[in-house]
Amino acid sequence: MVTTASKDQVIPDDQMLSIEQRLALTRRAMSALRVTQPKGIRRPPGPSRRKIVSSAVAGRIATLDFMGQMFSTKPISYARVGPENLYALSDPDLVWEVFAKLDGSTRRSMALQATRPILGNGILTSEEPEHRRNRTLVQPAFSPKRIATYGDQMVSATQRLSERWRDRVATGDTAILVSEEMSDLTLDIVGRTLFGADLTGDTEEISEALSEVLGRFGQMLSPVGILMMRLPTPARRRLVESVERLDAVVARMIAAKQAQLQAGDQLDDMLAVLIQARDPETGQGLSINELRDEVMTLVLAGHETTANALSWTWLELSRSRDAHAWVAQEWAEVGADRDLCIDDVAKLPRTRAVIAESMRLNPPAWIISRRLSEDINLAGYEIPKGSTLFASQYFMQRDARFWADAKAFVPQRWLNDAGDFDEKAPGQPRAAWFPFGFASRRCVGDRFALAEATLALATLGRSWDVVATAPSDVVAVPAITLRPGNGIPARLRPRFGH
Repeated sequence: MVTTASKDQVIPDDQMLSIEQRLALTRRAMSALRVTQPKGIRRPPGPSRRKIVSSAVAGRIATLDFMGQMFSTKPISYARVGPENLYALSDPDLVWEVFAKLDGSTRRSMALQATRPILGNGILTSEEPEHRRNRTLVQPAFSPKRIATYGDQMVSATQRLSERWRDRVATGDTAILVSEEMSDLTLDIVGRTLFGADLTGDTEEISEALSEVLGRFGQMLSPVGILMMRLPTPARRRLVESVERLDAVVARMIAAKQAQLQAGDQLDDMLAVLIQARDPETGQGLSINELRDEVMTLVLAGHETTANALSWTWLELSRSRDAHAWVAQEWAEVGADRDLCIDDVAKLPRTRAVIAESMRLNPPAWIISRRLSEDINLAGYEIPKGSTLFASQYFMQRDARFWADAKAFVPQRWLNDAGDFDEKAPGQPRAAWFPFGFASRRCVGDRFALAEATLALATLGRSWDVVATAPSDVVAVPAITLRPGNGIPARLRPRFGH
């Protein structure tokens, strides 16, 4: 098997592609996606041309302010931004129709395709039938039985962070940036569960590279993002260097894991599972490039989203001390005389409710999009092939049409009459809450992420109050994920008895 990177260059599939080669493949793939749109068709209403132009000039297209104009009370709205014909969906039935039922008539959006130089052709960016095959091979790494084996690693990593906090506070230093601390925590967990390795020696290098990559994601998702990647700018050079550093770490980990398996070691980390996975129809495993792409996807998506979910949750608990006292009662009762374990996740309904409510207001994955591969009729409009349709978790999950006290942090809404956590407890319409996506495109690691967030929050919460110093000053910054703009400055307060 070979991969063609350019007209005159063929790379063996057992050789890892460089970012420059992935850039070449991305440009060719995106050129093939361009479709001439018909003229004279009736479009839904949307922001004025003047507003679109002024927002683009000011660099505010990818902001919540501009997107809020698209996601209005209208079921569907339209805007043309650069070469893209964009349709925003604000009705749950339409969102379900497009993102669940019409999956076979859609493809990855142009914006998501632009991330291929970083993510490659992994589960997040691939199309059918590659996506179905990749998901089949990746899914076993996230089975309930497998997740259960990761619980101790999640708790141990959180305890190590707690010990570092204890040493820090002992010196009189109680100030932290919540997002940095949660990022380090989730990176530690990713290293031990994905690679079966301690990444603390590489943490600084990986964190710096991840920060550069994630910071550029938002730019790449803009209509001109891929064009900017063709220019020899300092930003492009930094991105390329950062991806190369991450590629080197991933390649080293894959090689080490392959050597361990060839030596007969019995391993159960995610990477070992992926290396040993075989297609049930062909018996083939993942190539070196497929392994690289899936690992990079898991590192970037899994690490960043959970870190943001935890960061936003600490902020909301700082803003609502009543909610904090409510969930802290659970932390004091469940497993009070021992370390928490994976079985405790089901015994922490208030913790799960706090996380769900935080993800409702501040969803790490804040927008999803699909590109039509054929003409469709939607809400009375003829929408042509090549159009991009998108929906926003951020706006749907804050919409007063579907949620009582929509802007308020009310974690109690997620508990049923028996006091158990229930995703359907708020009574929201289908597709009004979708932090992990839909159907065949639902996040493959959702159960892993929820277990990780629940155990981490409860473990830290039993010993610490994390109090934001200026909670009203924190703003949401939309990039590939929804990030807290200032990192959430906070103070650590040891809880009595811990």
